[in-house]
Amino acid sequence: MRGNDLFEILKSDLAGRIGIIHTNHGKIETPAYVPVIHPVKQTIPSKKIREIGFDLVITNAYITRNNYGDEAEKKGIHKIIDFDGAIMTDSGGYQVLEYGDVKVLPPEMADFEKKILTDFAIPLDKPTGYGLPWKKAESYVNHTLKVSKKTFEDRDDNGQIWIGPIQGGEHFDLVAKSTKSLVDMGFQMLALGSPVEFMESYEYKLLAQMIIAAKKQIPYSIPLHLFGAGHPLTIPFAVALGCDTFDSASYMLYAKQGRYITDDGTRNLEEISVFPCNCEVCSKYTPDELRQLESNEKINEIALHNLYAIKLEVDKVKQAIHEGRLWEYVLKKARAHPKLFEMISVLTENSDYLEVATPKFKEKAIFLYEKEDQYRPEIISYHKMVRNFKSKKKTLIITKESNTKPAYLSHEYSSLKRKFKDIESIQVCQYSPHLGLIPLEISDIFPAAHHESSRLNFKPNDFPIFENTFAKFFKNNQFSQVYYDKSDNFLNYFMKNIPKGIKKKSFV
Repeated sequence: MRGNDLFEILKSDLAGRIGIIHTNHGKIETPAYVPVIHPVKQTIPSKKIREIGFDLVITNAYITRNNYGDEAEKKGIHKIIDFDGAIMTDSGGYQVLEYGDVKVLPPEMADFEKKILTDFAIPLDKPTGYGLPWKKAESYVNHTLKVSKKTFEDRDDNGQIWIGPIQGGEHFDLVAKSTKSLVDMGFQMLALGSPVEFMESYEYKLLAQMIIAAKKQIPYSIPLHLFGAGHPLTIPFAVALGCDTFDSASYMLYAKQGRYITDDGTRNLEEISVFPCNCEVCSKYTPDELRQLESNEKINEIALHNLYAIKLEVDKVKQAIHEGRLWEYVLKKARAHPKLFEMISVLTENSDYLEVATPKFKEKAIFLYEKEDQYRPEIISYHKMVRNFKSKKKTLIITKESNTKPAYLSHEYSSLKRKFKDIESIQVCQYSPHLGLIPLEISDIFPAAHHESSRLNFKPNDFPIFENTFAKFFKNNQFSQVYYDKSDNFLNYFMKNIPKGIKKKSFV
């Protein structure tokens, strides 16, 4: 277990973590979707949201203050919204983003959040949004940092968790500056702002890059919240990149548009013939029956289904982390939308970052489908091992990877032993497009003996990781001759570049 007093990390895969955040109102298991509760106009009872399995919700402290004032301070936010779990409050930053300003000063807002005893409090920040010029964005970041510093210094030691709001938008240098400054101030939890506009513009890749820019500045033990990310398609990516909690009102906003959440997007209720779900709503109504309901009742029922759909998605992501298959799950989800597929490049470009928290050994075999899988953290770790492998032998044999693993138990290796009587003095390697060279001696180490690969005719120039490992393997070892199948087009592509002076021989 790793973490701090606030956050216990129990299990990880990629940058995703299953953990426990300790609050004044119980434990929150991450990753966690945080439903938005409207403090005045909420139509799905908070108790129902708790019953579904959400232990943390977020509500708006600014709207609460405007509508309840002193009453909220006397009762506390838990009684105001009738929720006995943990509560996060947004201080009004979203209203600033929408309307340009709010009629309250940051110290007043912070004092109100302290008095209503919210579990997670956020300083009144100035969101940068999307499309702001760098200079203007910098001024917003500096304003937010100034407000956050003052708020954090004036906080009470009452168990409330103050969250540092990260700003900067698509200006990743500002995101990094904002994040590092908040960490240096001592915030135990951070939140990344402004992704709603990114997602409304389908700028998923920019969102992923923004998350990475922030995460690289955050110590591993500090949890990260993502504002406004409630679509099931973005949740797996957000978690894989290191977001621990994420809030959204999407369940209700979509319902008002007649949009029904599925595991690969949303569907207009009018277009649905059969419900692909068995939650309490979909079990109670047929699509026709749901369409016939009175407008407000219909909206609430769709919203309720949407909550179940989001909860199911989070649970699937958690299971993928437990099984060590988050990479596979994320890549499967990426195919739901072309813009979402662009986020894969952020994963492949940051494999070293993802490698840090990915277990070096897993209980289950991993699946390798296509060229993107060469960037899996487990695969990158194995390549690094092979690049440091040193052999004292002068003769090398390279063969295709066998079906039987590890390689020394395979029929192919038995055939080599019959063909080469001095096999003990020969360095034997199998190869895989994804794993690169697999020396016999480490062919039983994860994932060399714990993977299944698709048997496609891969193009060798699509595998730069293989090329790098292949070159370093020959540089680190002094072979005088190499046996291989000269009809193997994939291998021939790399054999062209081995050091001069090494004799190439066919063993076929």
